[in-house]
Amino acid sequence: MDWAKAKNILIFMFILLNLLLFVTIITLFKSDNISREMVDDTYKILENRGVVVKCDIPLYNKEIGTLISTNIDLDKNLIIKVFFGDSKYEEETSDGVVKAFSGNKMLIIEKVNTFVYNNIEPEEGNYLTDLKKVQNYLADLFKTMKVPFEKFYFDKMEDMEDGQKKYIFRQKKGEFWLYSNYVEVTVSEKGITYLKYNNRKPKEITGGKKIMPAYQVLIKNLTEDRGTVIDKIDLGFGEQFVGNDTKVLDDIPVWRITAKNSEKIMERYFKVYNGEEVKLNDK
Repeated sequence: MDWAKAKNILIFMFILLNLLLFVTIITLFKSDNISREMVDDTYKILENRGVVVKCDIPLYNKEIGTLISTNIDLDKNLIIKVFFGDSKYEEETSDGVVKAFSGNKMLIIEKVNTFVYNNIEPEEGNYLTDLKKVQNYLADLFKTMKVPFEKFYFDKMEDMEDGQKKYIFRQKKGEFWLYSNYVEVTVSEKGITYLKYNNRKPKEITGGKKIMPAYQVLIKNLTEDRGTVIDKIDLGFGEQFVGNDTKVLDDIPVWRITAKNSEKIMERYFKVYNGEEVKLNDK
């Protein structure tokens, strides 16, 4: 048997099968309805590409617009008081950004929406041992600072190499995640070593447009991702990263894909209108 010829035939058949599946999917995409067959074919195409999907592929296929948000004013003095107490501190301001230092503690407070806290020697104690305790602590902390924490939900937790745990909470508006409205907190056995609060007040969703369903986004983008395992796919809004000096007026709708490749966890965002990958201000 001519093994070289047989090998070429097998390669040709493999390519032809993928092409036929792809054409079938594209044809079905023209329909507004999402069938079980469409989703099953998507799993097969991705499997042939070496991509494993371990979660449901969302069937959401309604029109959706952009999210209009407004800035949240921060009480600088109150935030400093809550973190530093009555301890003496140094303060410097540049371009409206306040930096305050007290011992091992440091605060960076933006004009609006954002502040960051660092403490290399926390003293809250080791009672922040699980998600519920961390969430309750944050709720009380932010209530004292008079900054919003309503409708923030646990998103994920990561074990750090140094033994600390990182928790991320994000806000929701209805069924949609707000990826750029988040609280990131890192906890050691002694307490909080890092905390970042970033939030804009969501107002309304305007200007509905037809979207590209999640399975079409997967087919379009995951073409050279062999070894990737997808654990979660969800839908929400995010503040597109366009540069430090560019003003963002609204949040765009995106699909988020959470995946793992060679033990590396990654989150990728894709515009819902055309499937284009985009970077967000999400951490």
